[in-house]
Amino acid sequence: MENLESDSKFLKKALIVNVVGTILKVCGPLLTFVMARVFGAAEFGMFVSSQTLLLTIAHSAPLGLDKGLYWYLPQNKLKGRAPYDGIMESFWISAAIALLCTAVIFVGSFTPHISKELPWYGISILFFAGTYVFSTASEGNRRPQNAVFVDSFLTVSLAPAVSIALFYLDVPHALPLGLLVGQVVGFFIHFVLVRRQFPDMPLKPHKLVTRQLLLYSLPLGFGEFVTSFLLRSSLWMVMLFLGPEKAGAYGIMVTISNALQTIRVGFTPILTPVVAGMNNDRLHTDLKPVYSYCVFMVTFIQLIIGFFIVLFPDLILSIAGKEFVVQPETLGVLLLVHLVAGFGGMSIVVINGMGKSLYSLKMNLVSLAVTLICGYFLIPAFELVGAALAMLCHNLVAIICNNIYLFRRGLWPYSSKLITQVFWIFGLVVFYIVLNMNIFTLSMVDKIVVYVVILVLLGLYGILQKGRLERDRQKRKEGI
Repeated sequence: MENLESDSKFLKKALIVNVVGTILKVCGPLLTFVMARVFGAAEFGMFVSSQTLLLTIAHSAPLGLDKGLYWYLPQNKLKGRAPYDGIMESFWISAAIALLCTAVIFVGSFTPHISKELPWYGISILFFAGTYVFSTASEGNRRPQNAVFVDSFLTVSLAPAVSIALFYLDVPHALPLGLLVGQVVGFFIHFVLVRRQFPDMPLKPHKLVTRQLLLYSLPLGFGEFVTSFLLRSSLWMVMLFLGPEKAGAYGIMVTISNALQTIRVGFTPILTPVVAGMNNDRLHTDLKPVYSYCVFMVTFIQLIIGFFIVLFPDLILSIAGKEFVVQPETLGVLLLVHLVAGFGGMSIVVINGMGKSLYSLKMNLVSLAVTLICGYFLIPAFELVGAALAMLCHNLVAIICNNIYLFRRGLWPYSSKLITQVFWIFGLVVFYIVLNMNIFTLSMVDKIVVYVVILVLLGLYGILQKGRLERDRQKRKEGI
């Protein structure tokens, strides 16, 4: 049980980092709201659409080698390899592909098929791709705090701040240039942090990426492309069916609700190395307490943020401007999406930690098909709410399939004590519906009092639930 004890200590330490990161992730996008007000809904909608395309390309450039480092680096010690093996090999491949993509965008800008503004965004692809590799290298080496502080706060705060400053200085292309400055700074900080962790790592490796890392990463790479397209497909369909102004409003609501998503995503580099270090016997004995602890903490933090968003949606949306307050009920559906994904969606992290990256690719393709089909019918009918419902549909399909996959392999990672989390999630949804039915009206003071009461109840529940999970872990440690 020494391995379980070590994993538990790492999870607790990583949890503190993740909580701090969550706070930074909530604070960071505030400047994005200000940027939306400064540039207006139409121009901001074009920015969001261009940025999502850029991120899709940048996520695909590493061919999955960045995500592969989550799994590969923890095994370097077990396999007797150099601790930095795979990092610079992955970076140079990513850099070459990123530069090729940028060149294609620049050449295409001379044709009527690519916007003249897009090449200015394309310059950032190299720095995005490099950041992904060095960031995941730190996380695979159990240094999640590096990505939290740089990616979750510094770059997402610096980029809009620079764009706003350039706007008032009348500098053209302010939005893409601000994005570029943020990524360049983040890239060099990550590079320095990785060099400190691996001072003996050569900048130019004398070998190619290993076959083992490549075979594991390629399905993740294709899956990353599909996932990037999947995450942004609803926004693009809103842009296609409803226009840039509605896309801007939807982009703001997605940004707000992503405060919940980033909590779950933040546990991916924490849980993946832990599962990757488990043999088959430990998967059957130690996976449940580790996974249940992560699910509990993810949903618990999500509930704290979720109740705040439910109580003060107009206040949050008004930061960007009244023109962004469109179909606010969409925000409620997006919150439900991330709460459901927070409870059951981390099953895919377990599957990737087990080395089953090919399954992830297949599941991503299924999810993409579900999203496109649902979006095609739901967005024209229900507009922004339809886009959020399309996201909910593909998440439910993926969660059901992933958990069936684990169950068929004799793994059921959910503790029975997590049932209470389901009731809390259901309670949040009911609370949101009741507030939007306008049965009664709450003043700002009433909302503050209600939120404080909810925080107290959540705090008491969290202490009791965490103690129960801790006692279960102690029993397993003592062999009871």
